[in-house]
Amino acid sequence: MFEKEIKEKVNEITPQVVTWRRHFHTYPEISGEEKETSLYIQEELKKLGIPFETGFFGTAVLGTIKGEQPGKTVALRADMDALPVTEQTGLPFASKNEGKMHACGHDGHATIGLAVARLVAAHKDRMAGTLKICFQPGEEGVVGA
Repeated sequence: MFEKEIKEKVNEITPQVVTWRRHFHTYPEISGEEKETSLYIQEELKKLGIPFETGFFGTAVLGTIKGEQPGKTVALRADMDALPVTEQTGLPFASKNEGKMHACGHDGHATIGLAVARLVAAHKDRMAGTLKICFQPGEEGVVGA
């Protein structure tokens, strides 16, 4: 029964997930420059009512979702930086930032982080423990994982 409910919720948020992913893909920022990406993630977490911290590792964002029941803390890491690559895909949501592209899949990572945050936050009354979602900058650069 729970599996069916999860599938329904995923289907319900799919349009938002596509929007997030296309936004990240359209506006990539390379390692150490993820300022707008960080601000976008912060705004989305605010909309979802998820508290977060910033001010460490440059542009990192750490969202925290506490369940209604006590339990362990689990972390999910989502990269958010792009590569210094010129996109030549011709996609309608291709990079608008010259010489920068999410050729590494981090547009997907950041999107997955927000999607998990949305799904978990909606069910925190049924959750034990805490989920920390770290939107990590600089994975392709010096800061790294």
